[in-house]
Amino acid sequence: MLLHTIQPLSLVFYRPEGQSYTYRQMHNGYLQGIQNRDGSFTLSRLISTDPGLYLDPRYFPGAVVPPGKLPPARRRP
Repeated sequence: MLLHTIQPLSLVFYRPEGQSYTYRQMHNGYLQGIQNRDGSFTLSRLISTDPGLYLDPRYFPGAVVPPGKLPPARRRP
């Protein structure tokens, strides 16, 4: 992928200090995101070979998943 922008890279690839991604394994892939203080999970990326999951609105980047709806956390897939 090639990215042409006048924005600085620190703004394009912004990630707040102290936050690391958590991976959640699901039935057909992985969810990458950040665990929020209230226990919810904000999705940043879907990793799967199933093209149908990419069309599911529950797995869009930025979606917030309630605490009881996710499998246990993993550090790396």
